[in-house]
Amino acid sequence: MGEKVKPSTLLIIVTLIPLFLNVAIFIITDGFNVNPTTPPFLYMFGTLAMAVIAVLASIIGFTMARDEEPEWGSKIPFKVIEAMNVFSILLSIVFALLVVLIYFLKGI
Repeated sequence: MGEKVKPSTLLIIVTLIPLFLNVAIFIITDGFNVNPTTPPFLYMFGTLAMAVIAVLASIIGFTMARDEEPEWGSKIPFKVIEAMNVFSILLSIVFALLVVLIYFLKGI
């Protein structure tokens, strides 16, 4: 009928890391509040670093899903993981832009 291949545990973990990082960015910035309660170094530079790490992890997860995808059989789980990674890339870029616009360019 076709190959019965499931996504590896490592692929699932790599796919979930950017989502957790994006949630952490949202929590650290207090929902992108203009005056968050966390220290400035953390919400200005730490969140940008987390966004970059999230983009890199999403790219790695996307390429891993493309590599593990079977030639025959069901590809739906891998397509879902690829879509989640593309969503994570876009969300991380939007969060990085929000951090730059809100905290670095607020004096302009």
